[in-house]
Amino acid sequence: MAVRRVNVTVEPELYDEFYKYACKKGISISPFLQAKMKEFIEEEKEFEEYKEKKRKGLL
Repeated sequence: MAVRRVNVTVEPELYDEFYKYACKKGISISPFLQAKMKEFIEEEKEFEEYKEKKRKGLL
C-alpha cells in the first residue's frame, strides 16, 4: 500500500494534550488519524446510503 505524506496543522495545546495521553498507550498520531479518517468515511457512506434509501421511499 502506498503512503501519502501530508502536513497537518494542529493547535499546540491540543497536540501536547494528545501526546501526553497517547504516549502512555503507545499511540502515535498517524495511526490515530488514519483510524479516525476511516471511521469518518464509514459514517459518511452510511449517511449517503440512508439518504438514497429515503429518496427511493424504502424507509
